[in-house]
Amino acid sequence: MAEDDKGFSFKRLFFRDEETAVQQNQTQESEPVVKNTQVNYVSNTAPLAPVGVQEQPLLEDFVQRLQNLINQNNQPGFDFLEFTESLFEEKQNPTPDVYKTVFRIAQKIDKTLTPAKLLESAMFYKNLVQQTVDNEVSKGEMKKKGLQTEKDTERNNLDNNLKEIRAKIQQLTKQIQDLQNQDMATSNQLLAIDQKYGSQFIDIDRKLNAIRSAKDQVLVSIVDIESGIKANL
Repeated sequence: MAEDDKGFSFKRLFFRDEETAVQQNQTQESEPVVKNTQVNYVSNTAPLAPVGVQEQPLLEDFVQRLQNLINQNNQPGFDFLEFTESLFEEKQNPTPDVYKTVFRIAQKIDKTLTPAKLLESAMFYKNLVQQTVDNEVSKGEMKKKGLQTEKDTERNNLDNNLKEIRAKIQQLTKQIQDLQNQDMATSNQLLAIDQKYGSQFIDIDRKLNAIRSAKDQVLVSIVDIESGIKANL
């Protein structure tokens, strides 16, 4: 198989649709159970977590990156990668007989090939994938931590600003309340000002009236005497 084509069949190891899973279940129900001591890399993988519609493109992109990584690090000779490609070239869901047939053919290509060597190379690719994923997860977690720190800093700044604003509002509210109290007190003083000065005005007016009356009486007496002098002397 050409270098550019490597991994094409291997891709089916990663991208296996629901229809294939249903067909596999139906095949397993119809075929007799055969004891298989050989480790199956596909069947021994952990169940996949459900992925949302928005995450599906991200999943496919990263699976493609992992596939390319495996292809780029393909070990020399006939190893797990070539064995898997051969499996899926024979059948979409390899049966125990297919495993045995492919292994016999592979041994003709590589006389030193053993199940142990296949499992050893499988472990190499698993470790390669695990290390790559761990690095990506570590970078992602660091980015999340940085974003969390940035978020917390921004939140704390906004909380402090909000506290200052509310303190100013409380201060201004108190000033407004004090001014309102002063306004009410001044208004009451304004209403009481007529009463405060009214009695004083009355006293002054009484005195002025008394003075005028006294003047008139005195002047009348003087005029009477003045007329008597003019008339009798």
